[in-house]
Amino acid sequence: MTSNRHFVLSFFGPMLTAGLFCGLIVLAWNFLEKHHIPPLVTMLVGGLVVGMATRWFVRNCVAVTCPFCRGQSYEIPNRANRFMCRVCGKDH
Repeated sequence: MTSNRHFVLSFFGPMLTAGLFCGLIVLAWNFLEKHHIPPLVTMLVGGLVVGMATRWFVRNCVAVTCPFCRGQSYEIPNRANRFMCRVCGKDH
């Protein structure tokens, strides 16, 4: 994967998964109200947690191809859209 595609995935991926989670809450709305679980609070908290979990997954598990050696590079913590290759050690 290129770094541009990784950036797009890390930007839109959490929003997409949070939206899917909210859609599931809408489908389960009657069930949640029947069991005295507030659907809107579940939607808000769950959407945030799912979005953060998706961002973590993309950052730590989706590799970018190193432009120097074609190895696997992963995002450097606390440096957005900067990657370090696990094969040659270069950052890009």
